[in-house]
Amino acid sequence: MILRRDPCGVLCALLTYAAMIYADYVVINWLVAPTFSQSLWGVTHVILFNTILFLAFIAHFRAMVTDPGIVPINTNATIGSCRRLDTRLYGRSAISESENDESDSGADVMMLRPKFVGEDWSICTRCESYRPPRAHHCRVCRRCVRKMDHHCPWVNNCVGEFNQKYFLQFLLYVGLSSSYALGLVVAAWVYHDDQDSAGINGLYGQSARHARILHTIFLSIESALFGLFVSAVSCDQLQAIFNDETAVEAVQRGNNRLEKVGRRSKRALLREVCGTDSVVMWFVPCSSLPSERDVVQFAHTSQFEV
Repeated sequence: MILRRDPCGVLCALLTYAAMIYADYVVINWLVAPTFSQSLWGVTHVILFNTILFLAFIAHFRAMVTDPGIVPINTNATIGSCRRLDTRLYGRSAISESENDESDSGADVMMLRPKFVGEDWSICTRCESYRPPRAHHCRVCRRCVRKMDHHCPWVNNCVGEFNQKYFLQFLLYVGLSSSYALGLVVAAWVYHDDQDSAGINGLYGQSARHARILHTIFLSIESALFGLFVSAVSCDQLQAIFNDETAVEAVQRGNNRLEKVGRRSKRALLREVCGTDSVVMWFVPCSSLPSERDVVQFAHTSQFEV
């Protein structure tokens, strides 16, 4: 569990929670209660809307506090540990037995050819992390993150290998709650009754009607903006997943054509992000990815010269 102390990220996270709480307040007090208080639809709408908001809250919290895949800063990356790591990652041993010497220093390891853990392994010149392929440095977190897509201030965390699932769930449930809220706005005005508690002839008169109009306008703007925003980000995330390419890698590729050799199916790519459980579990923010995927376990101090 991690918690960033970035002021911008903390502010954005608090604004996200405030927007969710405000939407819940308007839906219950100014849309459902005055319009559907005399039917079971009122209870149904309250339960459904709050369930979606609760799932969005949990997904956001998990995306915010879950380690996205931070690469440890390492010092004791011996040949033996790299050989075992290579076997776990690639199912083969690329270091000969004669090279398997636990006493070798990390500097000696760096002098070897990179094939012993894959040709794309590198050392970050900023944080000195010995990082696996597709790990990139985040300037906000000041660490390298595995399969880093981007740093999102709204979740106050990087979106990486181990929390992208929660980020996708957060986008999904925010989009659903925004659409639901806009639908309730339309329904509340279609079934509007001047005699209800927020009507012009109701218990509170004109003041309640004016307050309801203002809250409805604010909720509609909030829902429309958040709905459009998460829709755009969701499309971008799904495209990145199906292309098997993060946003950082897309920028690095530039205008070059994307390689399509050995491309996996979309379902297989989604399973890599959301886990190997059933499709139903992909939508549950309390279901975590298999722990055995986190196989980089080097020590936490490094003084490699880069």
